[in-house]
Amino acid sequence: MENNSIMEPSNIDIKQAELEITVIKKIMEDSRRAAYNTSIQGEFWTMVMAPAIIINYLIVVFRFGFQYVGLLWLGAVITGIIGSIIIARKERRNIRVKTFAGKLLATIGLAVGGANIIFSFASAVAGAFDPLYIVPVDSVALGLAFYVIGILLQLKTLKILSFIWWAGAVFFFIFPSIHCLLFLAIMLIVTVWLPKLEEKKKHQNSI
Repeated sequence: MENNSIMEPSNIDIKQAELEITVIKKIMEDSRRAAYNTSIQGEFWTMVMAPAIIINYLIVVFRFGFQYVGLLWLGAVITGIIGSIIIARKERRNIRVKTFAGKLLATIGLAVGGANIIFSFASAVAGAFDPLYIVPVDSVALGLAFYVIGILLQLKTLKILSFIWWAGAVFFFIFPSIHCLLFLAIMLIVTVWLPKLEEKKKHQNSI
């Protein structure tokens, strides 16, 4: 009798396990909500940057309008910053509580964005490496970020796309060319919209 009572879990252990499962589920729900709340920023920046990258790519390929490249990126960056400020203010009004998952996603985005800015500065200003390698270097960082987010949100699409980012980086490290801009633009669009469709499908199936 004593041995059986030792082997059987107590009510306290069962309640503790149930509590831990509830906490885990809550974290996952917060993560998904955070993804929806912060995805607006990502979608907006993609809508601004992807067309700018494609236009820059076409300018180089067809060899016209080089004098407008600086204005193109100045306009894209200013539009992105103003739009981000407006979106952030709206989110602050509508979203009063900041979840741990939301903070984590924002931190990952900030870290990768900062790293990519440093890489661009090192190449374009400091001359540390050829500008053609900016995209492959950025792709390594972006692949890492999307892989971590894919694990956090349990989105297989993001994890698969992270390997495509890395494969593209390896390819353009070996065969550097201006076509890496087209790769970057397409991947930005796909990486933002495809996981969102997957998450919506998951949400509809769970209802």
